[in-house]
Amino acid sequence: MVVSDSAPEHRAEAVYHQLTEGRSSGSECHRLRHRRQQRYHISGGVLLGLCSLALFLLSQSIPSSSGVLLNGTDGALDSLADLISSNDVDYVNANNDDDGDDNVSSNNYNASTDAVISSATGSDRNFGRRPNSGGGRNRPVPIYLNEFAVYIPSGPDVATVIADKYGFTNFGQIGPLKGYYLFHHSHVRKRSLDRSEVHHSALNTEPEVRWMQQQHEKVRRKRDYSTFDQDFVRFPDPRSIAPGSRVNYRDTGSHNIFPDPLFKEQWYLNGGAKDGLDMNIGPAWQKGYTGKGVVVSILDDGIQRNHPDLLQNYDPDASYDINGNDSDPMPRDNGDNKHGTRCAGEVAAVAFNNFCGVGVAYNASIGGVRMLDGTVNDAVEAKALGLNPDHIHIYSASWGPEDDGSTVDGPGPLARRAFIFGVTSGRQGKGSIFIWASGNGGRYTDSCNCDGYTNSIFTLSISSATQGGYKPWYLEECSSTLATTYSSGTPGHDKSVATVDMDGSLRPDRICTVEHTGTSASAPLAAGIAALALEANPSLTWRDMQYLVVLTSRPEPLEKESGWILNGVKRKVSHKFGYGLMDAGSMVSLAEQWTSVPPQHICKSREINEDRPIEGSVGYTLQTHMDVNGCAGTVNEVRFLEHVQCKITLRFFPRGNLRILLTSPMGTTSTLLFERPRDVTKSNFDDWPFLSVHFWGEKAEGRWTLQILNGGRRRVSQSGILSKWQLIFYGTDSNPIRLKNEAQRGSIANYGNVNPFVFPTETDINQPALSGAGNYYQSDIYSNSMSYPFLFSGAGSSIDKTVTTLNGHNIPTAQRENVMADSNNKLVVLHDCDPECDSQGCYGKGPTQCVACKHYRLDNTCVSRCPPRSFPNQGGVCWPCHESCETCAGAGQDSCLTCAPAHLYVTDLAVCLQICPDGYYENYDNRTCVPCEANCASCQDRPDYCTSCDHHLVMHEHKCYSACPKNTYETEDYNCADCHPSCMTCNGSSESQCILCRAGRFAHEGRCLNACPDGFFGDKKRHECMPCPIGCSTCSSGSICTGCRDNWTMNKKAKCIANGSNNCDESEYYENGHCHSCHSTCETCTGPTEHECLTCASPLLLQNQRCVNECDEGYYMEVGVCAKCLHTCTQCVSRMNCTSCQKGLQLQSGECRTTCADGYYSDRGTCAKCYLSCNTCSGPRRDQCVTCPEGWQLAGGECHPECPEGFFKTKFGCQKCHHYCKTCNAAGPLACTSCPSHFMLDGGLCIECLGSQFYDPPTQTCKTCHDSCRSCSGPGQYSCVTCAFPLHLDRLNNQCVPCCASDASPEDQSCCHCDKETGGCINSSPAGKRRIGAEQQLLQFGEEAANSAGDSNAAEASDSSLRQFLEGASPSAVTVVAVSGCLLIVTLFAIIFTVLQKRNRTVYTGVRYNKLSSGGGSGAGGTRTTRISIPADGDDLLEPIVNNSEDDEDDDDDEDEEDENNTGGRGDHVYHDDDHELHDGAAAVVATNKSSSGHSSRQSRFVATGHHGASRRGTRPQPDSIRFART
Repeated sequence: MVVSDSAPEHRAEAVYHQLTEGRSSGSECHRLRHRRQQRYHISGGVLLGLCSLALFLLSQSIPSSSGVLLNGTDGALDSLADLISSNDVDYVNANNDDDGDDNVSSNNYNASTDAVISSATGSDRNFGRRPNSGGGRNRPVPIYLNEFAVYIPSGPDVATVIADKYGFTNFGQIGPLKGYYLFHHSHVRKRSLDRSEVHHSALNTEPEVRWMQQQHEKVRRKRDYSTFDQDFVRFPDPRSIAPGSRVNYRDTGSHNIFPDPLFKEQWYLNGGAKDGLDMNIGPAWQKGYTGKGVVVSILDDGIQRNHPDLLQNYDPDASYDINGNDSDPMPRDNGDNKHGTRCAGEVAAVAFNNFCGVGVAYNASIGGVRMLDGTVNDAVEAKALGLNPDHIHIYSASWGPEDDGSTVDGPGPLARRAFIFGVTSGRQGKGSIFIWASGNGGRYTDSCNCDGYTNSIFTLSISSATQGGYKPWYLEECSSTLATTYSSGTPGHDKSVATVDMDGSLRPDRICTVEHTGTSASAPLAAGIAALALEANPSLTWRDMQYLVVLTSRPEPLEKESGWILNGVKRKVSHKFGYGLMDAGSMVSLAEQWTSVPPQHICKSREINEDRPIEGSVGYTLQTHMDVNGCAGTVNEVRFLEHVQCKITLRFFPRGNLRILLTSPMGTTSTLLFERPRDVTKSNFDDWPFLSVHFWGEKAEGRWTLQILNGGRRRVSQSGILSKWQLIFYGTDSNPIRLKNEAQRGSIANYGNVNPFVFPTETDINQPALSGAGNYYQSDIYSNSMSYPFLFSGAGSSIDKTVTTLNGHNIPTAQRENVMADSNNKLVVLHDCDPECDSQGCYGKGPTQCVACKHYRLDNTCVSRCPPRSFPNQGGVCWPCHESCETCAGAGQDSCLTCAPAHLYVTDLAVCLQICPDGYYENYDNRTCVPCEANCASCQDRPDYCTSCDHHLVMHEHKCYSACPKNTYETEDYNCADCHPSCMTCNGSSESQCILCRAGRFAHEGRCLNACPDGFFGDKKRHECMPCPIGCSTCSSGSICTGCRDNWTMNKKAKCIANGSNNCDESEYYENGHCHSCHSTCETCTGPTEHECLTCASPLLLQNQRCVNECDEGYYMEVGVCAKCLHTCTQCVSRMNCTSCQKGLQLQSGECRTTCADGYYSDRGTCAKCYLSCNTCSGPRRDQCVTCPEGWQLAGGECHPECPEGFFKTKFGCQKCHHYCKTCNAAGPLACTSCPSHFMLDGGLCIECLGSQFYDPPTQTCKTCHDSCRSCSGPGQYSCVTCAFPLHLDRLNNQCVPCCASDASPEDQSCCHCDKETGGCINSSPAGKRRIGAEQQLLQFGEEAANSAGDSNAAEASDSSLRQFLEGASPSAVTVVAVSGCLLIVTLFAIIFTVLQKRNRTVYTGVRYNKLSSGGGSGAGGTRTTRISIPADGDDLLEPIVNNSEDDEDDDDDEDEEDENNTGGRGDHVYHDDDHELHDGAAAVVATNKSSSGHSSRQSRFVATGHHGASRRGTRPQPDSIRFART
């Protein structure tokens, strides 16, 4: 096959066909490879194994910066794909926007509509222009549609007039965007490469049109991957994979708490990840959080609403078909639209049934938007993102621009406006929560910071981790990723995600899958966890949710993967995983206590507009900086950072060479952009807002440094330019972390030298101020964090200590020098030491010269007890109490025993405040704050005299209830007021606002009457006044007439009939002396119309004197008549069975009530059962009880027969013990009766063991360590953790021993060999100890002593020498040995193979093909050759050898020419193939090229196959018979 370089368009088309055809041959290639492997000889297998070992060792010794393609992407195919991508339609590139407005950061989102759009477009009218392409290459134009988005603030009527004027159809408002309308024109081409200038000009002439944009197609890809993708990916070497083995994960059998058949496959929920890990969903479920009341919508290709595992949770109000413009989101059943349904199943698959698995939030409401199953444009995205924003809480999206390593694209102006509307107005102002999959472009080294959806402050960008806790092959690294959930990994090694599957026929074997993959599967898991947190605290804002994710995500399960850094507030973060693996249990626990963060401030730095050159040399770094003050002193001041955007405008070709880094004033360096080798056709970034979340909690003020590094391998012909850059800071001016029981502590005071910009670390919380340092981290600004134990420990992000401990003692820096003497000199111990010195002695006389203290240390002095306003810490050091405490049991503000002057003691919290917080009243006698009774938000004078109630509760006679009692109604201020005396229930205080009546009264027009008016009778069953029969003036109960109206006469049956009607037939009525026929629908009547019937012929029913086929709404059928429902019902099926109620009433068992009965609560108009132990409740969970059955106690919202552990009983109910106590008998830290584990009870106070003590569980006391131990884990000399000088820790025996003398025996267990530099024991294993001993012996006695064992130990000595060489040799030495052995075996194998080949006389013939180039040049060496040697024997499937005369890089033209000249002009050969048989099978080909000067070989791989059906001899391969594939 010959492809001319002079026809690039044909060449691209040919390569495209080759690539697409190669996809279909993947399985054939795999089959032939399998057959070839079966025919390998034993010798070949041995050779392969040894060479693999050598290459592995060699690869480990080569620096990662080298160009070895062991784990990289194949260069030739990258070049070919680059060639094709240059001809693909990249509709919207952020650096060269076709409409000029798709690249604006979201920092102006609080501005007005006009301001935002203006900033996006540059001007109101300048849109739709076709820009110049970057890098001097032609960029494809977008495909325009026949729809136009317009902004007409004057309203829909004006928009319709303008649309009609120019022949448009106004499709109405675009989602929730007020003033934005979508116009459709039937005479404009549906798809065109040119925009409609005529209609642009026409709309521009209209002054009411403030902005417009012709819609164009957007490329959006789902973020899973298929089998095809796997075939084309060379998976990286996951470090979790042992050679030839599969990782063993913990058995999950004991976790199968659900009967759902696939729950056992949901390893990420049931502890099935490596080391028994999962996303800690269980604790959230155990608390009763299942997503109930939370609405999640999946923005995707639709959702199968009738799926048996989704149907129960399906929410039509959270669903819509934007592609089909109807309300049914059902996908097309064509095999390509499973994605949205799978994502929905991860969130809310129904639990406890026999279908598939369970959703993370299996009681949440789930909906879906069908938007990817058709043309996607800006308006489509805006409609999806803004669907029903007050009903939908969480939007989950697992799609985005192409993850091809070259695209830079994001939301258009309408979608951006929808994001802004969502976070500012969604969820009644709390903000919609958008969760996004970070992208699957890892195989192309893509960056999710080039995706405007994940690179947005409005979205939670979620990455993926494999079952083993590693980075999956598809992961994209970037600084905008917030957190991670589990997903698929390497096929055949790591499991994927189990969920529901789309199948239109609902075949039982097709409705579930265990193969959901990619970051597509991660985002829905995050959405489910967010739903649990939102159920725990429905008041969370969109920013609160991001804080919860940052604070509770765990890095530990993913720390096997490299790349973690510690930011300025000591929180671990990664470009791969964000802040770590999401933790559902910790999120809901923190959500329960969370108070919304302060308002967001947005601080913009100045814009630096100085052109700075970016040199083209490899490794060149441009460094510039900016000093900012965080807008200090203004309303936009930012002191605590959240997001940081760096808006950059630059030009550099190729753009993919660049790496961009940003360093904060606190020293955190975040990589905003990694090199993207495939991004070779573009050169510009125009105001692209690179986002980083790595600075969360840091300060903004100080020097920010920007670095731009040319780190790519592509040749750069000219320097680039950094035109401008700007920083945008998002955050707060006050501490954002405020928990509910701490939020009332008032404003923050001046904190002395404490850095107010830093979130506290665990060490900060435990560390006192140094002398003269003023207040410390236990001030109000951070003490709120103490009540949530996981913020800075295991379930949080494991903040490393910034100040290390010394020998197990947490002793402040200023006091350490008095603990330990110079390690090079022995202590001078005096016998007449101060009584406060311990047994280790002293340096001199007095309590300041002790080696260690017997009791406590105050500064540098040993004391018998700590003075007032201090307490002894775990290390026996006297630390100051919090400033509000007079005496205390700990450093925290919640550890006070008595208060400083002018403070009140909060009895249950042990906190001292100047005013009592909400939920407490002040006891003026003893100056304490006493907690109110359960359910009281505030009280006065005594705990049970409520002045306000908790959320969802109402107050009646200063008591709090779940609903108002009978004869009362709920007022607007959540109080219960009395109804009118005639009413039993009502909605107001007047006599005309009754709903139900007291006994003996009848309801009539809102009143309760003793007797009904004329024309009505009192129905004792309905308790209503019912109208008398027609013609009656009065009647008695049972509708018996007692009097008739004028011109009516009572007959013998006590019914009133019209005068003269007895002379007419039944079907006639009497009028004006004549009989007239009734209406055709009436059987008998009183007049001519259809509304004057008396009876109806079967099967018609009489309803209000009209004959109807069926009863209307509000009526029910009863004995051939439509009877009216009770006045409290809007629908019913019988008199006693209502199915819906009037507004404000609750439906319970067919009855409409003002309040639910005891044991039930109102759930959106329906009474649902409380938890079985509750008497009344506010919700279904066990901790939502309001009152308890008689004799039961209310504690923490739960009802118990007795006060549970952690509570004590009072006459006002159960009150919570202090957090120091496990059980107690009163409030405060001194009333404990038992303690948590590892704490000892001492006089009612739970104290932690000192550093020199260990906790003894049987006796629950602290006991002293062995004399040789400084700290220990148990009794005896073999439980030491740290040692007292001069002893050292022997970790083999956990024993404190001295250093061995030079003549000590290697087997001596009473000492250890010490490192001369550190002085510590260096033995870590018995073998190491023996080796050390041998070395000591050799140094001391020489070779004779080493050989004194005699010849009988020669073998052992030889083995020891070999072992010593292997253990002590450097990696390079081992590599040399392995490579040498491999080369020797290769040489022998080559000789044997050559001899065998000559004997078999196997003839190989050359078949040479053109190698396609992306360049269009010609001339000498312009034709490129690839020689492929294929065996003549068709059954021999050994891989052929290919010689390629050119370099693979499509833009290295100069190097190509040099390589061709060095090969002796092989490029001038004529391409031909000999007349030998070509088979249909795939032949894997490796093309190598090495110049005569010794240049390193470059490799390209592709697959060549014969034409289908052309297996006869002499057939030439056709143009579509070449298959290219990644192997």
